[in-house]
Amino acid sequence: MRKLRIITWICFLLSAALLGASTAYYAWKEDKTLPVIQCPEEPLVLSVRDSGGAALLRDVTAWDDKDGDLTDQVLLEGIDRTAEGEITVTYVVADSDRHVSSKSRALQYTDYTPPRFTLSEDLRYTMGSSIRIKDRMTAVDVVDGDLSDRIKVNSNDLSPYYEGTYPVTFEVTNSLGDTASVTLDVVVRNYAAGEPRIHLTQYLLYRTAEEAFDPREYLDSVSGGSVDGVSIQLPEGGLQKGTSRVTYSCVGQNGTVGSTVLYVVTE
Repeated sequence: MRKLRIITWICFLLSAALLGASTAYYAWKEDKTLPVIQCPEEPLVLSVRDSGGAALLRDVTAWDDKDGDLTDQVLLEGIDRTAEGEITVTYVVADSDRHVSSKSRALQYTDYTPPRFTLSEDLRYTMGSSIRIKDRMTAVDVVDGDLSDRIKVNSNDLSPYYEGTYPVTFEVTNSLGDTASVTLDVVVRNYAAGEPRIHLTQYLLYRTAEEAFDPREYLDSVSGGSVDGVSIQLPEGGLQKGTSRVTYSCVGQNGTVGSTVLYVVTE
């Protein structure tokens, strides 16, 4: 009986030793190194139109001590904006042991602009009607395209039941975290009998300070009046940086004055 116990203990110790040796061997053999992604230190400069996967991966390589060249397995993890306002592109790659590495690089767009709003009609509504601002306002972005479903309308006292002019702020944010906003007047007022209605080709315009501006280029037609009879009033001092109001007015046949506004955002 004693010999049996001794043999059993010997077998147990041998098994434990073999298991420990095997574990140590595989632990020693296991690849613990991470793959390395390399790219130039200088920012990647691209046009927004060229920012597809291949362009964003330009000059990016990856290497792993065990697997060798992993360049063709590098993936684009995302494009973000830092707290300092810098745009960065992040790459990621995994080796055969599922070790993952990532690396970020500064990205500069040559033609980037923040999101912009468009307005197809003036923001005037008759009393008691449904105020559907998003039916006439859209937002577009050079990176994300149509952002209309992300427009936020900020107003505390807008009501369709009380006549008045209500300042309303519109905001939209793209995938880079860049937020654009504009404050426009929503007018709640019934149309008077014989009041002419002035129609513009657009009601919200973006421009640079260097661009020429001819307000008559945006005058389309007049219902109940004549285009030739439309007077245009620019803000005192002309268009300034930020949002300016250009007012178009016309007198109807019975002497009633109608007007509309073109909002001009000078960047």
